[in-house]
Amino acid sequence: MRFYARKNQADIVREWDSIAPLRDLQVSMHQDASYDKVLEPWILTRAQGADAQSVIDVGCGTGRLTSKLSERSGEVLGIDPSGVSIEIARAHDHVSRFQVATAEQWASRVECTPFDLAVANMVLMDALDLDGIVQALGRLAAGGRVLLTIAHPAFWPIYWDYAHLDGFDYLAETVVEAPFKTSSQSYGLVATHVHRPLQQYLESLDRHGLRVTSLEELRGPERLDQFPYPRFIGIEAAAST
Repeated sequence: MRFYARKNQADIVREWDSIAPLRDLQVSMHQDASYDKVLEPWILTRAQGADAQSVIDVGCGTGRLTSKLSERSGEVLGIDPSGVSIEIARAHDHVSRFQVATAEQWASRVECTPFDLAVANMVLMDALDLDGIVQALGRLAAGGRVLLTIAHPAFWPIYWDYAHLDGFDYLAETVVEAPFKTSSQSYGLVATHVHRPLQQYLESLDRHGLRVTSLEELRGPERLDQFPYPRFIGIEAAAST
C-alpha cells in the first residue's frame, strides 16, 4: 500500500491494461461477489426505472455491464481509456458500441449528443480529476440522469486496512496504490484509486449541475459480523440541460 500526492493518468491506464483480462474473467465467472450481488443489481434496477433509450457506460472496462445495459436500451455506448479493456469488450459483445476514450474526451466531441442516461460504475474514485469527469458526465447526460457507484470513502479505507496508516487523512484527497484484489482473491497486480471525503464528491456534483435525487449506502455481500459497515455508495442524479 502506497500513498501519493499525485500520479500520472497514463500509468493508471497501463495498470488497467494489465488488469483487464483478469477482471473480465472475474466478472464473467462470477468471482466478484460485490459486483454480482451489489453493484450490478443496483445499476440495472435503477437503469430500468430511468426508461432510457440511449445510455453511455463511462469507464466500462471490459463491457460486461454494458452488455447487460444493451438488453434494456436501444442505443448503448461503452467508453474506457484502456485499449485492452475495449478489445476484450468488442470480442464478447458485437451489439454494443465501444470506444477507447475518457468521459472528458467523448464529451468534448463536436458531434456528441446527450444520452438519456450516463452510468459510471466504480469510476469516480479512479479518476485523478474529479471535477473534470463530473463536468463531462453532466454534459453527456444533459437533461437526463446519471447513475454512479463509488467506494464508500468513510469505510473503504477501514475495509482494506489502510485507515490507520501514516499519511492517511480522511479529509485529504490522497492517491492510493494498492494490490488489485477482491474480497476473496489477490492477483499480484496493483490498481490506483483516489480517496476523497464524501463532501468533495457531493460538492463537485452540485457545482456541475448534477442534482442528487437519491443517495444509498450499499453493504457488501459479507455477513454483518464480518464487516458491519457499508462499502459502497450508489448515487442517482438529474443532469441540468
